[in-house]
Amino acid sequence: MKSLLEMLAAVGIRRKMRVIVFFGFVLFPLCLLVFKDLLTPHELTNALAAWFGLSVVLLVPLSALFSEVLVLRNIRELNGLCARMKEGDLAPFEYLPREPEEGDELQKLKHSLFWVGHVVDSRQKALGAALSELKDTQERMMESIEYAAVIQHAFLPREEEFAEVFREHFLLWQQRDRVGGDAHWLKRTRRGFFASVIDCTGHGVPGAFMTLIVHSLFERMNVNAFEGDPAGLLAAMNVAVKSALARNGDAALCDDGMDCAMIHVDPLAGRIVFAGARNSLFVCRKREDKPDVEEIRGDRCGIGYIRSPEGYRFTNHEIVPEDGMRLYALTDGLLDQVGGGKGFPYGKSRFRRFLENHRQLSLPEQGEALLHSFENYKGREPRRDDVTVLGFAL
Repeated sequence: MKSLLEMLAAVGIRRKMRVIVFFGFVLFPLCLLVFKDLLTPHELTNALAAWFGLSVVLLVPLSALFSEVLVLRNIRELNGLCARMKEGDLAPFEYLPREPEEGDELQKLKHSLFWVGHVVDSRQKALGAALSELKDTQERMMESIEYAAVIQHAFLPREEEFAEVFREHFLLWQQRDRVGGDAHWLKRTRRGFFASVIDCTGHGVPGAFMTLIVHSLFERMNVNAFEGDPAGLLAAMNVAVKSALARNGDAALCDDGMDCAMIHVDPLAGRIVFAGARNSLFVCRKREDKPDVEEIRGDRCGIGYIRSPEGYRFTNHEIVPEDGMRLYALTDGLLDQVGGGKGFPYGKSRFRRFLENHRQLSLPEQGEALLHSFENYKGREPRRDDVTVLGFAL
């Protein structure tokens, strides 16, 4: 019996069925025909009766046996292989299954399953290698960006420098990405100092490159020649940026530049002069009933862009200092941020109301409250731009 099962297991389903049919329906009747002359009618009848009786007795166990040999064992094997593949073992075969014979559907299925697993496993290994390489590349890129952030931050004035020239101040400087196109600048002159917030074209690494270019050009300027004249300094920067980026009218390869709010303070003369390139200055004056917030608009001309005339003359706005007066220079990242549930920008009106409602706070406390207001208003909306806000009192 064991050798019979081994023989059946080694052949295809149709060949197994042929073996069973041959033993059950051909070989025994053939033996009876061969040996019928040697048997008496009574013995032949007994043999046939024994054959039929034995067939009835063995019908169920033989059915189970043949089902196991022909189908169930192969199905269980295939289910086990599928379960292992489901668990992640995409090559569960110990060896390549033999080539299926014609009509051996289970063996065809096993053979196909082997090649499906082999192909998927090879693709998965290739994908894993690609993902690993991509991860390494991303890590190297992030390390480079982190170091670029350190370099960008090193170019900007430190908080201590602002504290030396302002009686009180706060500075919000948050890039949309790790590095960005917003910057701030502080430079002392013979009689006072320049302070500005800068919004360069672009975000991320391109914006950061622009801030370094702009900062370098600012540092080359003879600021003492523009004492009390921030408009003249902006005009000089307009020419310098165009020259640095090799602007040549319509033939220029890019149209990058910056917006800027520039303030010059002469403490001895008690004089504040503002000039803006598409950026405004907000002045909050102390009043008995409620604060008065005034927006002083800058010129509607950016710096360094192709459409910015090289000889453009920016406008100076002189501000008379008052007790309790506070000034705010900012880029458009705060004002343009959408949120609030309806997707409207934060806007100038909301910013003015914030200044009016939080006038009693110190400037550092006001800066924290403004950041909290901004984050609450933004909610789940993605950050649209870099954000810089400089608030100060003299």
